[in-house]
Amino acid sequence: MFDIQFASKEFLYGLLAIPVLAVLFLLYLAKRKRDMQKIGNHKVLQPLMPEYSKARPIIRFVLLSIALAFLIIALARPRMGSRLSEVKTQGSEIMILLDVSNSMRATDMYPNRLENTKYAISSLIKKLSGDKIGLVIFAGSAFVQVPLTADIQSTDIFVQSVSCDMISEQGTALGAAINLGARSFSSESETSKAMILITDGENHEPSPDPISAAKSALDKGIVTFTIGMGSTRGTTIPKSEGSSDMIRDNNGNIVISKLDEQSLIQIAIAGGGSYVKATNGDSGLKTIYDEIGKMKKGEILSYSEYDEKYAVPTVISLIFFLAACFTLQRKNRWINKLGIFD
Repeated sequence: MFDIQFASKEFLYGLLAIPVLAVLFLLYLAKRKRDMQKIGNHKVLQPLMPEYSKARPIIRFVLLSIALAFLIIALARPRMGSRLSEVKTQGSEIMILLDVSNSMRATDMYPNRLENTKYAISSLIKKLSGDKIGLVIFAGSAFVQVPLTADIQSTDIFVQSVSCDMISEQGTALGAAINLGARSFSSESETSKAMILITDGENHEPSPDPISAAKSALDKGIVTFTIGMGSTRGTTIPKSEGSSDMIRDNNGNIVISKLDEQSLIQIAIAGGGSYVKATNGDSGLKTIYDEIGKMKKGEILSYSEYDEKYAVPTVISLIFFLAACFTLQRKNRWINKLGIFD
């Protein structure tokens, strides 16, 4: 049995419009029936309207509804895992290094730093064209959450699943994240490589040094960009999402998390990239992606494990639409005596 997936599954929400249209159509038929009853008795009116049909408008609506349903399914791009094909495109390799330490729960960005970042990453990866993207998450240590891939849909699913509870070892190991990100690239020398470090910049792990790590990555042809999350004034950190209890230090004092812009600027300079401060209205990812777009692109080799099947529902939709067009609202004179579609 083939695995059926939808590349643009958000279009499937359009199927919810069909029952709504059905209800509106039934209300229209009920109103038309009441209007007819006001004119006169049905048995008296029927001989005066020999071409009138009760069934034809319903049949036409059903045909149009089926056509619309299959069109929506086609727009959702159904795919089946029945073919493995090699795809070559021009693009870049991008590793996103995402801070998931407890400080990313701070609410100086809506709804908090991490959720704001996840939404921005999701919006970005859906716009990627020909690029490979990967994800490293880090707190007191760093892990590769998504290896470099051209599978945008799967990457988005992993991004949405990220939380501050994924790494028990707390802290902010910027240097370890940069080193791990640099090791995660392929050996394709002609492909531009970039890392986007997204954090509040508070480095609690002095070794390895993040500035030295960014310099070392640049020597390998990997450019490091940084995005600062949060405010320089600082704010408290909830113990959990939506909690009114705040994180305290060992002395019982409430911890204040501040954006360390200076450190992130120095890392970006050392890594040959640039620094952007995120706001609620602008994550900075588009600005950095535009800069990456100016870098030399190389040939990206990826593999498609799915055979696109959108043509099938498109043809079915067209057939039902044409059938609806040829189904007139009234009876045809030459079949009127046969009593078809009364």
